[in-house]
Amino acid sequence: MFGLVGVGQTRGAQALDHKAVRQGAGVRFTKTSRIPAELAGGHPDRTWDKRMRELIRPDLLILDDFAMRQLPAPQADDLYEPVSERQGRSLFITSNRAPSD
Repeated sequence: MFGLVGVGQTRGAQALDHKAVRQGAGVRFTKTSRIPAELAGGHPDRTWDKRMRELIRPDLLILDDFAMRQLPAPQADDLYEPVSERQGRSLFITSNRAPSD
């Protein structure tokens, strides 16, 4: 879901989160910018795999405010991993940037 700032992408994602939880789905809602930082912390303490599993496990992963800023290559790679590994599980992304951006 994308649109201009203030049109309600986050609120729509929160409503989806609420509905999915009420139907018994496992859901994780997070700001996209937190994922690379969370995963990067797993490199030095060797908990990266565990942190990845926590992102892959939920039935629905909601990434809010996607593409708000350009990420350095290592952070972009870390963000790509949970997105690509969620095979068969739902992913919902909000952004105020058009997909062409």
